[in-house]
Parts: sequence; C-alpha cells; structure tokens
Amino acid sequence: MQGPPYVALRNVTRQWDGRGGVADVSLEVGEGDFVSILGPSGCGKSTLLRIIAGLETPQSGTVHISGRDETHAQASQRGLSMVFQSYALFPHLTVRENVLFGMRVRRAPAREREAKLAEATAMLGLEGLERRKPSQLSGGQRQRVALARAVVSGHPLCLMDEPLSNLDAKLRHSVRRDIKALQRRLGLTVIYVTHDQTEAMSLSDTIVLMREGRVEQIGSPPALYSDPE
Repeated sequence: MQGPPYVALRNVTRQWDGRGGVADVSLEVGEGDFVSILGPSGCGKSTLLRIIAGLETPQSGTVHISGRDETHAQASQRGLSMVFQSYALFPHLTVRENVLFGMRVRRAPAREREAKLAEATAMLGLEGLERRKPSQLSGGQRQRVALARAVVSGHPLCLMDEPLSNLDAKLRHSVRRDIKALQRRLGLTVIYVTHDQTEAMSLSDTIVLMREGRVEQIGSPPALYSDPE
C-alpha cells in the first residue's frame, strides 16, 4: 500500500452476547487494492464487511473511508457498492432495469444511464440479454448482472460477500477472471470475503486471514503461502 489508506478500521468490535462477530480488528486497505478476507464459516468475515458497508455498527472502534470517519454513517452515504452471495436481483425487473436501478433512484441523466449500461454489458458479456428477467438467466449470468450493477454505480469502493459460492467450479473460474479484469480496468478498491483459498490466492494483492473473530495474519498471497503463522 502506497500513501494513506483508503479504508481504515481501528480496533473494531461487534459481538453478540460475547459470541460471534469480530473483536478488536484493525485493518488498512490502500486505494486500488484487492483485499480478500479469508476464513472459515463463522469467523466474522461477513460481519466485518457489513461494518464497512454500514449495515452493522461497531460497539467500539472506528471506520474511515477516504479519510472520513464513517463509523455511524448510513450505508447510502458511504460511496460504495456491494455484491452479494445471493445476487440480490429484483426478480420482476429485466437485466437492464436491475443494472440501472441505482442510477434511476438518484435520477442520473438518461444519456449517462445508456452509456453506463452499454459499457457494463459489453465488459461482462451481457449484450443481447438486457430484456431478460433473472429467472431466464444462468447462475453465471445473474452474477454478472450483479457485477454490472456495481460497476455502473461509479463508486470507487466495491465490497463482495462470497459472490461466487453459488456457482459451479467452471463458472467460478470464469467469473473470477471477470472480477479481476474489472477491478484492474476501473481501478476499483475491492474488499472480498471468501472461504475459498484458491479465490483469495488468485485474486488478491493482500489476504486478511481471520479466525474466531480476530485477524490471524495479513500479507500477500506468496507471503501467506510460504510463511504462514
């Protein structure tokens, strides 16, 4: 990481009755970095992502994004997009309507919406599918629609919560390439939650290894592979 961190967590704790959640987590993410939070189910990685997103509020500690204290800010005010494991598409809307939903809510000009839609569908191989409903798409296509919606938001920070876990092995490999290519092309800062070591190793600049709500080790994929703590 060069320069000040784009995302900085300081001593963040969020627990329920002393069990689950995260405890005293500190983390820095540089602008344009791809950081994976890796660990088994129940280790607190999704809780940490939800705290960054503003979907959970820490009991103690702070969350800074782009130099601003966002610890108690609403999710909609944090300037980020999120891709969920379940895709979170509206089943009654077409691909086009799903991708442009956020832009319509904030009343972006029609010309801007059309340009963003064309760019996103071209990048993700969705041309010709704009009028289909999610039920008419494969799992991989639905995940690409969710990625396209995140891309057109224009936010520099993208959070991803196990986005490939519902796909088969072949599709995971394909969409993984799409995610990395998008991140590089757009210069996104990505924080990516996964329990899959292969995903973390192949996608990340930095891996944050978690266990039982705490950070065990932070380092590059080669460092964690060759010198695990």
